[in-house]
Amino acid sequence: MKRVLSIAFVVALGSVGTQGQDRPDFSGTWRMDLARSEAAAQGAAIGPVTVTIRQAAEELRIDTTRNGKTESVRYLPASANAKSPDELLGAFRWDGAKLRTTLVTDINKQAITLEELRSLDATGREMTVELTLVVEHGYQSGGTGVLRSQNSPNSSRGINVFVKVP
Repeated sequence: MKRVLSIAFVVALGSVGTQGQDRPDFSGTWRMDLARSEAAAQGAAIGPVTVTIRQAAEELRIDTTRNGKTESVRYLPASANAKSPDELLGAFRWDGAKLRTTLVTDINKQAITLEELRSLDATGREMTVELTLVVEHGYQSGGTGVLRSQNSPNSSRGINVFVKVP
């Protein structure tokens, strides 16, 4: 389980949203500060992690590179409710000046929900990512026959810090 959570912390290190007058632009390439990131302290050394973000009004694309492998996720506004069998597809929304992304995926054949809340420092050169990861399991039938998830103790939170690459 620790390995799944550790992998998910690293895999899900990217997320952003739309541009607006009071909304920051997360576009660019970001390198994880391993000394200040909780994902780096999760078991085995993770090595360098780079996140490239392309932010547009109606779409966000995040490429996360770790150990020479890149994972790409496309995020649409939460209201879009789109599905694609050909690519990882998540949702984003703004919480004031913070960008919240959500991705439902699987790691090692376990359903995972990753939610990230991104913010920039005053200089725009440092990005903080508050990550919440939930390993989904323990579904049971509710009183009306509808499946619902139990409150899971298999969740984890962490904060990672990224520095913009010039």
